[in-house]
Amino acid sequence: MVDLHLTARKKKFLLLWILCIAGSWAVLPYVQHLGILPAAVSSLELFLLVTAQSSLLFGIVCWLCYVILPKTDLRPFPVHNFLKQVVYPALIAGVALGVAIFFFDKTLFHSSLLSGAHPPFWTGALASIYGAVNEEVLMRLFLLTLIYFLIFKWFKVSRAKRVPVLWTATVLAALIFGLGHLPAALKLAAPSSFEVFRVLFLNGIAGVVFGWLYWSRGLWSAMAAHLVTDLVIHVVLI
Repeated sequence: MVDLHLTARKKKFLLLWILCIAGSWAVLPYVQHLGILPAAVSSLELFLLVTAQSSLLFGIVCWLCYVILPKTDLRPFPVHNFLKQVVYPALIAGVALGVAIFFFDKTLFHSSLLSGAHPPFWTGALASIYGAVNEEVLMRLFLLTLIYFLIFKWFKVSRAKRVPVLWTATVLAALIFGLGHLPAALKLAAPSSFEVFRVLFLNGIAGVVFGWLYWSRGLWSAMAAHLVTDLVIHVVLI
């Protein structure tokens, strides 16, 4: 029974690794249309480079998640009531979050140069796969879990304070999630406190919601909500 359980766990992380490689391919048309990649690199060279980098990076990330996750009380792969655990929360949160981000972008941040950066909708649809898979594996399954694990390990926090620790890890991971979007964003707009705040605020909101879904409903729910949010922003409300 134990061997079967370990085999099932390994298959989950192997599947996530493969999905992350595919997600890295899916985002290529989007970033190419944004013009933030070196023009001297051919499409084939770019494909091979991205494949190699994503295979190595997400191979390491998935392996670390496989090792760290059992040392926590997080259970990101629910097996019961898929509709209630995954589908319904993802649809509700994804649509609400997508509309909220679109609203803030067109009101508070309407003067941002980034608000006008809209590649063709089909590239946004493909890029949504990268956001849903790669970013959730990296930011939630790995980073949020790691922060949660380290807080308990380093600070000897009581398990009675589990929820505050979860929210701390969620906010920290969301902040890093926002910071991770800055390099690409600032290639499209001149660096300024306004543009930086926009990126951190909009992505931070999303990161908190996805983080909450991750530890309350599971990784699949966070992934699905991220996918719905990106589709609403990049395809439906573009």
